[in-house]
Amino acid sequence: MTDPKPVCTDKTKAVIAALRADPVIAKAIQQCEEQHQQRIDDQVKLTEIPAPPFHEEVRADALVEMFKQYGVENAHKDTIGNVIGRVKGSGNGPVLVIGAHIDTVFKEGTDCTVRKEGNVYYAPGISDDAGGLAGMLQVMRCVTQNNIKPVGDIVFVGTLGEEGNGDLRGCKALFKEKNDYDGMIAIDSANVHRILRGAVGCKRFRIIFESMGGHSLHKFGIVGSAIHGLARAITMVDNLEAPQDPKCTFNFGVIKGGTSVNAIAARAEAELDIRSFNQPSLEAFVEKILATIKQACEDENKRWNLEGENAVRLIIEQIGDRPAGMNADDASVIQAAYGALLSLDISLDKYTLAATDQNVPLYYGLPATTLGAGGTEANNHALSESWDSTDAFQGPQVAFLTAMTLVGVQGVTEPILEKAKHE
Repeated sequence: MTDPKPVCTDKTKAVIAALRADPVIAKAIQQCEEQHQQRIDDQVKLTEIPAPPFHEEVRADALVEMFKQYGVENAHKDTIGNVIGRVKGSGNGPVLVIGAHIDTVFKEGTDCTVRKEGNVYYAPGISDDAGGLAGMLQVMRCVTQNNIKPVGDIVFVGTLGEEGNGDLRGCKALFKEKNDYDGMIAIDSANVHRILRGAVGCKRFRIIFESMGGHSLHKFGIVGSAIHGLARAITMVDNLEAPQDPKCTFNFGVIKGGTSVNAIAARAEAELDIRSFNQPSLEAFVEKILATIKQACEDENKRWNLEGENAVRLIIEQIGDRPAGMNADDASVIQAAYGALLSLDISLDKYTLAATDQNVPLYYGLPATTLGAGGTEANNHALSESWDSTDAFQGPQVAFLTAMTLVGVQGVTEPILEKAKHE
């Protein structure tokens, strides 16, 4: 089986060449480099406004003001708290969403003060995704400050809850509401040499075993142990053969339970992550794993002849659901992104899959990809996270040229992004 490769047709290359030849577009691309320090200043400012899981309000408020400062006067927060601002086109073109997520993985109270050493900046969240937000703001400035008139509309969005148990809640709300969106570019991670061709789907569960508990000697063999039941479940799942084509994975990432070494555990739980880039395969594998866990509970009770209140009980709670989706290798967003890299003489080193805000539009059948914000990141999701700003202006250059290719520019090019059928 040959590795997938992106496609950029001669027609799309001609569109990009026409854009590059336009003086206003050329000026906007150069502006990314000229405003390199301004982009960094935005990134530092946003990083130092904490946005812990489910508490992104303060950073979101600051982002609304930055949208307005950079020429998007209609910027506002929607009902869930996403920050949204629209640059209107001619009224006849497609609508492209450009998004970056507001939230971080770091808990409330984390020190987010940025420290600088040369071109390297250190702080929790300095890259993921303050870099994406700052890159998006630079694309916004390229459009508004050069008075570019797109054919299609561009909707800039700062989304909530992309990380962890946020479960893409902002992007889900964005696309669930009645809308006219036809495609999306997410700006996430730093790597400008990467294009995401598809979205890894992910379903997450909290697996809970409960029992009466009791003394480890006096109740041994009489009362079931929640820990023993959970351990049996994990072992049985671990013995399953995970599908390889399409690939599926599973992982028990968190486990806790019990109260004392000499007490039969009354409660034990684990958090389970199941992934695949193919939605039907993901659904089937989830069904198989959950059935195995239910069987493990039955087997644990049979092992000790436990019944009634002495038996272990199973509770399964779903805590995450990120849908899978895939672009064709010649999808409009892939052609535009790959063509932008080629035109800007930036190598494509990774054409791969991941789970980002792009999962949601792909699930709805809309073309979507994720582009890097530029620079080089290290230790994401760790307190030691860092970001090297060297050549970081390339990220906004790629995102801007990709966006213009998709939505078109009045008097220069027509859009290559298809208009979807909206109910």
